[in-house]
Amino acid sequence: MNIAIIGQGYVGLTISAFAGEHHEVIGFDLNPTIVECLNKGTSHIEGVDSLSLAKLIAKGKYRATTNPADIKGSDIVVIAVPTPLDSNRKPDLSYIDSACKVIGENLDAPALIINESTSFPGTVRNLIKPEIEKYSAGTVDHMYAVSPERVDPGRTDWNQKNTPRLYSGLTQAAFSAVREFYSTFCDNLVEVSSPEVAEAAKLFENTFRQVNIALVNEFAQI
Repeated sequence: MNIAIIGQGYVGLTISAFAGEHHEVIGFDLNPTIVECLNKGTSHIEGVDSLSLAKLIAKGKYRATTNPADIKGSDIVVIAVPTPLDSNRKPDLSYIDSACKVIGENLDAPALIINESTSFPGTVRNLIKPEIEKYSAGTVDHMYAVSPERVDPGRTDWNQKNTPRLYSGLTQAAFSAVREFYSTFCDNLVEVSSPEVAEAAKLFENTFRQVNIALVNEFAQI
């Protein structure tokens, strides 16, 4: 399958590296310096070594680009962009909106759209789907799914292959398609009843980790 992954940061490049073992991957990023380095086989992400990346490039399984038109013809598009908080501690959704614009304006055939970016419950159903349809003028009928990223930087015992991954879709066809995709490089897939459940679970996981880090930091001061 032809896979486009929007965002080549620690989430997007990690998925690109694992998916590239089984599919042909286009890694889209707006940063030309990052794209240039990636196409030379130089990784900027811990957990993705440059040698493995160079091998994928040599096999024609991976290419990075800043040209949004290069995602045309993709069977699957994965959104893996940052979702930081703004100065008012509210979600900055500009990166997701930018990804939706790229998809809506350049993907002219039905595909599976998967969101891996961390966001609030309802993001896929109430934000990503309507935004893509807005930019494409509703001319393409995509499938929509979510499978929140689960990258644990610095860990060598847990990776994309053995870390449990939640997934869900807006339709039964999307359920089947997202499961088929991730099963090519993930051993432990957990289906949940709706995209909102998967999105909420990711927020809970992040909150749990943040509370634990805060507790350890306080204890270290004591």
